[in-house]
Amino acid sequence: MDFSVIIPAHNEEKYIEKTLKSLPKSAEKIVICNGCTDLTEKIAKKFSKVISISEPNVSKARNEGAKKATGNILIFLDADTVIKSENFLDEIKKTLNNSVVGTTKSISNSKSLRAKLAMNFKNLFLWTGWSSGIIFCKKEMFEKVNGFNESLTKKEDSNFIKKCLNFGSFGVADCFVITSMRRYEKYGYLKLMIYWIKETIFKNKKPYPVVR
Repeated sequence: MDFSVIIPAHNEEKYIEKTLKSLPKSAEKIVICNGCTDLTEKIAKKFSKVISISEPNVSKARNEGAKKATGNILIFLDADTVIKSENFLDEIKKTLNNSVVGTTKSISNSKSLRAKLAMNFKNLFLWTGWSSGIIFCKKEMFEKVNGFNESLTKKEDSNFIKKCLNFGSFGVADCFVITSMRRYEKYGYLKLMIYWIKETIFKNKKPYPVVR
């Protein structure tokens, strides 16, 4: 199997089914329930392989999923991120011909103008190494950089990308995922955009608040 989709899920019963149903049938699907206390595991078992770990550590969840993956291309997908493009796997494979790690473009699951502007703004900066709820690489690259840093409570995705970039370039696949706007809706668009910019520039060890 070429592709393994690895999804860390901490109490994602509201989102996980839609995410799994959006994935291509040809891809291996692995959900890692990390510290779940809801129905995430029960729902995920209908559509994918499931691994359960006790702690809500997203990096450990991704690493555990990668250990069990049989594909030579690993796709790390957020549990609330839905695949939009039919050519999803083809574009990822094509991107990895010239890059060692990458992401895709994203659109919003909200029809509001603010949501569309927020995603367009984010898409403009993907080339800097931002991700849009999805990161992909070849399994050999994942192993070369020793996976995700399990000691990080946030920015583990950018840390992983940075490690990969020591061996090659970053790519943005010409396909889309639909991003959940739940954080923007809870905290406000402007406030959250400013927060992300500050997080990019400054180091802050406070963990992200959980939004469910």
